[in-house]
Amino acid sequence: MANIDMQRLDLNLLKIFDALMNTRSVSQAARQLHLSQSTVSHALARCREQLGDPLLVPGKSGMQPTPRALALAPAFAQALATIDDALSQPPRFDSASSQRRFTLAVGSYFDMVLLPRLMQRVMSAAPGISLRLTVLGPSDHERELEQGELDLVVGFTEPAHLSPRLQQQRLVTESVSLLAGRPLALPLTPALLGELEYIYPSDWGHSQLLLDNWLQGFGVKRRVRLQVPDFQAIPGMLASTALCVVLPTAVADLYARQFGLFAAELPEKALHFTLVQAWHPRFAKEPGLCWLREQILAVRD
Repeated sequence: MANIDMQRLDLNLLKIFDALMNTRSVSQAARQLHLSQSTVSHALARCREQLGDPLLVPGKSGMQPTPRALALAPAFAQALATIDDALSQPPRFDSASSQRRFTLAVGSYFDMVLLPRLMQRVMSAAPGISLRLTVLGPSDHERELEQGELDLVVGFTEPAHLSPRLQQQRLVTESVSLLAGRPLALPLTPALLGELEYIYPSDWGHSQLLLDNWLQGFGVKRRVRLQVPDFQAIPGMLASTALCVVLPTAVADLYARQFGLFAAELPEKALHFTLVQAWHPRFAKEPGLCWLREQILAVRD
C-alpha cells in the first residue's frame, strides 16, 4: 500500500473520486460534475497513481471498487462534506450575546462627537460588548492592526499618516470654526484672523495646521498666546479672556451651546478635513469588526 503524499493530493481529485464511487461510471460522474469524460478518466488515472491502487475496475454492472477504494471512500466523503460545510456557513457574530472587547485608536473629535452616540447604540443593542479607547498616535498603526492589538483606527486623511495598505471608509467631512467668548466681527477674512490672539490646543493640531497653511497663502501668521495639551482649559479661558480658538465645527458648536460661547464657521474648502475609520485587510471580513464598523457608520450624522 503506497503512502499518500498530501502535498500532491488535489482536492478536485477527491471530488471526482467521490462522484465515481457514487455513480460507478465515468460518463455519469462527468455529467454530475459538468466535466468531460476525458477529464474524469485522466483524474482517475492520477488518483490511481497517487494512491497506488486501481481503485475502480471494469465489471459486469459498471465499475467496481477495490477494497482500498471502499476503505477510503467514507473518509474522503466526510472530508468533502466538512469542507463544504465550512465554506457554506461563514462565521457569525451575535452582538446581543457577545462579551467581546474592541480596542480602537481615536482622537478627541471621535471622543466628543461620535463616542456618546456610539456608546448609546452599543449599550442598547449589545449589553456584553465593551470598548477600549487608546490615543491616536503619529504612527501609521499598520503593525498594531495587522497583529490584532488594535481593531480599528479613527483618524484624519490629512496629514496622511495612516498606511496606504489599510482599508479606509469615510465617516465625516467637517469644516472648522472660530470659537470665542464674545461675538466676532464678520466676515472672518484672513486679515481679521491675523489680528486675533489664539489658544493652540495640541490635541487639535490637525485643525490648527489646516488654518495655518491656509493663512500662509495670504501672508498671514497667527499669534498664539497660549498652548494647551488638550481641550479641558479652553472654555474657561475663552470666557475670561479675549483669546479665541479654532476647532472642528461640531466641537465648536458643542462648546458654544454648553458654555455660552460664540462660534463662527470658516467655510473655505481648504479648511475642511475628512475623518475615516481604517482597518487591516486581514480582518476585512471578520464578522465582529464588520459589525463594529457598521455601528460607527450609523452614528456619523
